[in-house]
Amino acid sequence: MKTMRSLWGKAPFQFDLRELPVPNPAPEEVLVRVTACGICGTDLHFLRHNAEWTPLGHEVVGVIAATGARVERWREGDAVIVENHTACGVCAPCKNGRSLYCQNLTSYMEDRAGFADYLRVRQDMVQSYDTQALAPQQAALAEPLTVALDLLQRADPDLNDEVVVFGPGPIGLMVTRLAKLRGARRVFLVGSARSTPRGQYRLQLGLQMGADVVLSQAEDDVVAAIKGAVPQGVQRVLVTAPPRTLPLAFEIACFGGIIGLIGIEFGAGAAVTFDVNAFHFKKLQLRASHAIPNHYFPIALDLLARRAIDADLLRSHTLPLDDFEKAFRTLADPQQATAKVVLMT
Repeated sequence: MKTMRSLWGKAPFQFDLRELPVPNPAPEEVLVRVTACGICGTDLHFLRHNAEWTPLGHEVVGVIAATGARVERWREGDAVIVENHTACGVCAPCKNGRSLYCQNLTSYMEDRAGFADYLRVRQDMVQSYDTQALAPQQAALAEPLTVALDLLQRADPDLNDEVVVFGPGPIGLMVTRLAKLRGARRVFLVGSARSTPRGQYRLQLGLQMGADVVLSQAEDDVVAAIKGAVPQGVQRVLVTAPPRTLPLAFEIACFGGIIGLIGIEFGAGAAVTFDVNAFHFKKLQLRASHAIPNHYFPIALDLLARRAIDADLLRSHTLPLDDFEKAFRTLADPQQATAKVVLMT
């Protein structure tokens, strides 16, 4: 029996690299041989907060290794990226053209790890990519880029808007670049601290991604700096940082401003207190982004292939799967200068 590696984790930062049988695809499934998978902040959340063993990895790139009996579109050897959630296509929201709100999603994440040698998924959960334009470690940034695209679409900045992005992680860095591509007048990128190697490195990356101003909550008076530059407040605030950032986002937004939120917290920091009256009388809007099901993969792959989003700039570390513990601990350590970390199989 042929076996494969499959990486699982739980709190506090415990790992289990399991040896499992290589699965056979069902009639409408494909078996993907994984070539690359990026570490997401959600994986770190699982390692910090999940009491039960959880499969890790959902930013998957690979090659079709086998196809089910009723699969016609795909052939062995096709290079693909893998969606981690896809809409059902038959529920009322899907039939009404609102598949973003599908409640009957298909996902592999409950019982299958992306950090593995093989991954079995439904045939409509894979998309091809141009191997002449993108290496697997570059294509691995397509999934997080769809997350950034969903946030941008939800906040919907107008041409020449002033934009603030909270959080210089990979999503925030990509949103910074996307906002400039969308025509933002200025983008202010705000991190938690520039005093750590990670914080300083990511803010410097932010400048390379197109940020006009970078600020640190620990070292700068963020409100004074932004209000000094834009006295009326900014039209859009894009939050990719923890929820505790929201009151600050409300303060710097202009009258009628829109706040897009993708910053989540699995621990005690999920609850936030803010002045509802101030929110009400400023006519603010808070728009949640949750990029499930996965949309925008064709756009993401094109942006990466054209280098409009520079995958090599964002990817700070590329390691083999066997070095998973080093990779995760390096990414979690603020004393390490990291951005995106990708594991290769």
